[in-house]
Amino acid sequence: MKKTQLAMSVALIAGMTAASTLNATTLRFASGYPTGSITSEALEVFQEKLKTYSDGSLDVRIFELSLLNLAETPPGIRDGMADMGVVLTPYFPRDFPNTNMVAEVSMSVELGSEPPSQVGLVYTGAMSEYILFHCTDCQDEFDAQNQLFLGSAATPPYSLLCREKIDSMEALAGKNLRTSGAQWARWAEAVGANPITMSVNEIYEGLSQGVVDCSVQSTSELSVFNLFEVIDDITVNYPSGVFSGVGAGNINKQAWQALDNSQREALLKAAASLSAEFSWGYEAGAVENEEISRNQGIGITEASEEMREANRTFIEDDLEGIAANYSERYGVADAPEKIRVFRELLTKWGDLIDNVESGEELAELYWEEVFSKVDASSYGN
Repeated sequence: MKKTQLAMSVALIAGMTAASTLNATTLRFASGYPTGSITSEALEVFQEKLKTYSDGSLDVRIFELSLLNLAETPPGIRDGMADMGVVLTPYFPRDFPNTNMVAEVSMSVELGSEPPSQVGLVYTGAMSEYILFHCTDCQDEFDAQNQLFLGSAATPPYSLLCREKIDSMEALAGKNLRTSGAQWARWAEAVGANPITMSVNEIYEGLSQGVVDCSVQSTSELSVFNLFEVIDDITVNYPSGVFSGVGAGNINKQAWQALDNSQREALLKAAASLSAEFSWGYEAGAVENEEISRNQGIGITEASEEMREANRTFIEDDLEGIAANYSERYGVADAPEKIRVFRELLTKWGDLIDNVESGEELAELYWEEVFSKVDASSYGN
């Protein structure tokens, strides 16, 4: 009798578990990055954490470089073609000016006595906190695109990934540089180079065919887009600055509003892990890819002091104009004050990141300092 009751209990529990799995809400996540990339690994962690934190009531189906590419993702989320996705806001300057403005001051980290270590992790924390708690205008930008911001991500400092060695101002002059943000485009013009706008999905072909001489981006993306095959030299950590105009896991408003509060909280906690794994993966990837480059015979070049001095001069002059530019061109209100608040957050996060030694620790820090403080019941309603 007892064996029969035990068997029935086991069957009942198994049935309940199966029913719970069948009733799980599955979110469609569009990633414009290829399978096996750093982003791919971060999304796997996100998927696992989302199932765990939601007790199986939420799942995510990840479409990598298939459902939507990076240029298509914001309108795709807006129109419900995907429930979630990675949104690169600098690709859409008129849609996200408040967000892009603070992302655009990233080169200012070079002006301190010493740039903070792991600056991409610092920027991710600062951007997430700023948008979620200090910038209702940023939230309104996402709302206008029928989506919600659920955390940022950022790269390590940008380098020059080049077809030939760039070790002087003379070598830099006249080169065609693929840039991914307005500040690097202005920098390119200031040093006598030509900025070229090109989607990350087109960089390999652009370098391979000689359309561009260098791509201004992080060394972690060498493996993401297999750029080892089309470059011969890297000028490391120059011109610097990080790419941080990233919605690591933006969500369609209707998809968010269809979730109950416990599911929203689970999604927020999983989003903290996504931001952490995304940024930590890029940080670790940069170190690994620079070593791979050396082993493959790709040159690792340090910028000359003349190049760095010209860089600092540009950053100081440019920083003064960012607020005015966004005010005049995009109508951003209180631009100088917004930049001031954001730079204070950068200083705060520089201290917070100091002792973090893993993606798991970083996720916990982002959760405690930012995501756990979001009111799931009111956010996005």
